Amino acid sequence: MNRILIIFLLIGFYSCGEKQKSEKKAENVEIGKSVSELKDFELLQDFEKNKAEFGTPDTFELNDHSADGGELSVFHDKDFDYIVFDFWLYGETGKLNYTYWTEKNGNMKFKFVKKLNYEYDKPYYEKDYKTDSIIRYLSYSDSKIKLFDINKTEITESELIEKNKSELESFFKDVTKGIEIIK
Repeated sequence: MNRILIIFLLIGFYSCGEKQKSEKKAENVEIGKSVSELKDFELLQDFEKNKAEFGTPDTFELNDHSADGGELSVFHDKDFDYIVFDFWLYGETGKLNYTYWTEKNGNMKFKFVKKLNYEYDKPYYEKDYKTDSIIRYLSYSDSKIKLFDINKTEITESELIEKNKSELESFFKDVTKGIEIIK
């Protein structure tokens, strides 16, 4: 009788240990959604959540691109497979903030772009100026480039998509020309 009880106890302990191992494995699979699998708004959320882990960004003054200057902050870290380029340009009647998520492998291939334009009804140094803002998102995650509005609703007007794509790609190319970015 004692032997049977000992056998049942051993089987019970063994099966509990196996169950814990399989639960740990399942937990690792759930947590381990690779950053490379992130796309579109997931990249934006991941960056906002983990911005502190990127540490101090590389910062570049952008004095020759607008009336009141600007700056570029580049966020990169070995644990993330994307680089974030955060541009700010300031002018008398507005400012813009373009944020680009690119692949880390050196070819600067875009993954996602957030475009935020602030427009003032008169120069900022005049009293009581009003601000209007427009937010657009451009996704490169599918074979077809997609444009979204502030509510994350897809915009399907091909001319608007092409206009935003051309503007954002040429802006990036023009402003980063001559800047050596460490990856």
